[in-house]
Amino acid sequence: MNDALGLPVTTTSAAALDAYDRGANLLFSWGREALDHFTAATAQDPQLALAHAGIAICHFLEERFPEARTTAQEARARAVRQSAREQSHVNAVALLVTGKTSEADQAMRDHLAAYPRDLVVFQRLYYIWFWQGRFREMLDLTTAHLPAYGGTSYLLGLHAFVLEEADRFAEAARAAEAAIRTNERDAWAVHALAHTLYEQASFETGITRLPPAVHPLDHLGWFKNHLLWHLALMHLASGDYERAGDMARSVFERAPSSIAGDLHDSISLLWRLELCGKPAGDRWQPFAAIARDRLDRQGLLYHAVHLGMALASAGDWPTAETQLEMLRQRIPKDRTGLVAAVAIPLLEGMQAFVRGDYRTAIDTIEPLRPRIIELGGSRAQRDVYHDTLLEACFRVGDMERAERLLAERVTRRPDHFWRTRAATA
Repeated sequence: MNDALGLPVTTTSAAALDAYDRGANLLFSWGREALDHFTAATAQDPQLALAHAGIAICHFLEERFPEARTTAQEARARAVRQSAREQSHVNAVALLVTGKTSEADQAMRDHLAAYPRDLVVFQRLYYIWFWQGRFREMLDLTTAHLPAYGGTSYLLGLHAFVLEEADRFAEAARAAEAAIRTNERDAWAVHALAHTLYEQASFETGITRLPPAVHPLDHLGWFKNHLLWHLALMHLASGDYERAGDMARSVFERAPSSIAGDLHDSISLLWRLELCGKPAGDRWQPFAAIARDRLDRQGLLYHAVHLGMALASAGDWPTAETQLEMLRQRIPKDRTGLVAAVAIPLLEGMQAFVRGDYRTAIDTIEPLRPRIIELGGSRAQRDVYHDTLLEACFRVGDMERAERLLAERVTRRPDHFWRTRAATA
């Protein structure tokens, strides 16, 4: 039997295959019920290794790491008597969820060379590279695989996003819109469109276009909040700070979430409002409380920096120092060198900004500018670091540096605050 992408699957149960396809479709579209469908598939056919691997991915994305590892072992055991494609798929997923990222990277590339239409593995490799800032390789990957997918919305949406990161905005917009026309529930395509409009400074278009694009996405979990975060950025960039602040309260502060994606966006949005002269005060406290509870989940360095930003902004300096010490203890085991070379100094610079030590913030963050991308995240997400450096220049009165950085910033994307910043210095 073949799955929805035409790949053979070892099962005799049509019900199991249907449930698996539904789970995979929700995984591709960021649906909150992917786990339920993969689980239903294993109920119909307990030997369906791909469904067990899908469960492992869902557990991994929910940070249920022990369960992810256990389910990956189950998938491997069931794949032994299945096809080479299924064994390779399961092995790549198992390497990822057991923390062997480098090995998973190579296994996934090898797998896709043999089975280019295996979108589950493709999507996982894409996001590994996303959190490593490897956008050029992501674009090469999507470009090479486009012919194999024949206009599938999910591949087009993935492609649109990396076109945007490569400054190919017109192509990105066309690809995103084509994906949405094909499948209005393709959340990543909507996400790519949001990024493209934002980087083109088409803020009013974004404010008009995003709500009707987000509305059909009733299958989403936390990722819907991320799309609303993009809408809040549109309001912020257009100069409507009150509306952006209201969205921060309604989307992220009404029920503060410990989900990593929600937490990044909550912290980043409050920080950006403060850069624009809108102090958050006690609004930081719920997010600092969540950060304190997540000190044992700092594997993703982008996440770790945001935890430290929340702790500092809430004035919890003892815990902020504890967190930094935990990061320092990782240095001997960090094969990438990023913890010592980028993450720790960047966090120290961001925290210096909170203390009002703007000169230290400048001296610490500016040398890191070329390497910040290595911590992952999109260009829009990484702006929070670069904008902090720019605002520190204004606040300390380093006008020569401020004017140079401001010229770069406004040339790239003329947000209202930065277009008017020099006049208020």
